[in-house]
This record gives sequence, structure tokens and C-alpha cells, in this order.
Amino acid sequence: MSGFSAAFTTDFLISFAVVAVILIMLGLIFNLYSELSNIKTRYKRMMSGAEGSSIEQMLATHTRDVNEAVNEYRKLENRLNTLEELVRSSLARVAVIHFDAFEKTGQGLSWCVAILDRNNNGVIFSSICGQETERSYVKPIEDGRVSEKYKLTREEEQALKKAMIL
Repeated sequence: MSGFSAAFTTDFLISFAVVAVILIMLGLIFNLYSELSNIKTRYKRMMSGAEGSSIEQMLATHTRDVNEAVNEYRKLENRLNTLEELVRSSLARVAVIHFDAFEKTGQGLSWCVAILDRNNNGVIFSSICGQETERSYVKPIEDGRVSEKYKLTREEEQALKKAMIL
């Protein structure tokens, strides 16, 4: 009987080990099923979005919003470039020089004004005052220089240099 008892004990231990392994496996399967159920619930909640819309709908909406923002940015950039060009071509630099054109007249009644844009294009107005007469002149300026058919006086050159520094 001792052989029967040893075989019974070995078979019993093997059966017990198999049952224990099966129970452990069932526990693991139940745990995995529980985690999978939790993940499915979270996935459904995520896919439904905050306002009942799906992630795909939200992504499409955000993509459309980004495209609209990019188009608006491009329009603003074009407007900014136009305004910058307008500012560059607007008259922004002004210099005035008073002087005595003739000795003995005094009081600095003669004057010249240089008016330039940011590209150093513009005009120089001059007025030479004497005791009995007054003469006015206008000379165009391009790129900080007067045309070859005009000559600048010393005072006009001073006004031009002063305006170009501003």
C-alpha cells in the first residue's frame, strides 16, 4: 500500500499544483478583463469629446480654425507690408535752416526747408529775402541728391544733410 499511497500523494500534489495554476490564471484573466473594460470606458469617453463630438470632429474643427488663422495672418502681413511701404514713402524728415542771404539785411529772413521720406526722396524749398524782393525755389531730391540740372546752395546742402540724419 505504500506504493499506492505514494502514487496517490504525487498525483494529489500534481493535481493541486494544476488547480492552483488554473486559479492563478483565472485571477489574471479576470484582472486583465477588468483593465480592458476600464480602458474601453476611457477610450469611449475620450472619443466622445467634451461637447458630444468625436476627436475626429474636434480635430477637423481645429484644423479649419488653424487654416483660417493662417489666412488671416497672411492678410495682416500683406497689410503690414503695404503700410510699411506707405510709411517709407511718406514725408518724414524735415530740416529748416535760416540764414542771411545778403549782408546788412540781418534777422535771418532767408530760409530753406528740406522735406524727405525715409528713402531720401523729396524736395528742398528755398526763399531768399532781400530788402525789396523775395525769391522762392523748389528743387527735387532723389536718393539724397539733387538733379544735375540744379545746384544746391551751401544752406540747402546743410538742410539736406540735416534732414537725412533724422
